[in-house]
Amino acid sequence: MKLDWSILWGDPGFLVLKGLGVTLELAGWSLFWAFLVGLIFGIVRWLGHRLTEPICWFYVEFARNTPPVVQILFWYFSASYILPAWMFRELRDIGYEFGAAVVALSMYHGAFIAEVVRAGLNSIPKGQFEAARALSLSLPQALGRVVLPQALRVVIPPLINEATALTKNTSLAMAIGVTELTYQYKHIDNFLFRGIEALAAVTVIYFILCLALAGIGKLANNVLSRHISRRTGAPVVLTSE
Repeated sequence: MKLDWSILWGDPGFLVLKGLGVTLELAGWSLFWAFLVGLIFGIVRWLGHRLTEPICWFYVEFARNTPPVVQILFWYFSASYILPAWMFRELRDIGYEFGAAVVALSMYHGAFIAEVVRAGLNSIPKGQFEAARALSLSLPQALGRVVLPQALRVVIPPLINEATALTKNTSLAMAIGVTELTYQYKHIDNFLFRGIEALAAVTVIYFILCLALAGIGKLANNVLSRHISRRTGAPVVLTSE
């Protein structure tokens, strides 16, 4: 079959662009909630309270050791039974399939981000946190002013990796009918039999998105390195990757 790349300038191309918009929106909301969930659970696990530690451990291990597509299907079919009625209504109002995908991706990647945050906090000597508390700083102040700013440089590269992985995993939302990039490719293939052209376009778009995220991470790391160097007088070490 002869390839016809000109179709990407017609209606199939508009479908791909529509799918790109949904993918960006899905990735954006999922990243926001995943970072929030990961930050909370990472800090709570790092604090090591005996009552909350088992709950956090179970969530992290359960979420990390079940496939993301299974979690997407789970939330899609089970949200009406698990969530409170008001939350389910909100989920349905914003688009049930989209909302279920956001919840699933947020919970899945939030578990990985929680471990990233905990590892970053563990890289800072515990004595600094204890000294901040001894100086009458509250728990949020000790974390926000002393510990977390130092851990930020450590966690940026793995956080960017998680953001990239989440962006790629948005393609799994096709399983419940979210009209993102991969869904649109399948639609074009089923109805126009131009799957190769559409798949090539979708592949290039994913590559550009993930490359952009990697560039943002490198830029953020370098800017933070320069800032720390100006504050401490240490030499700047820029990443070469």
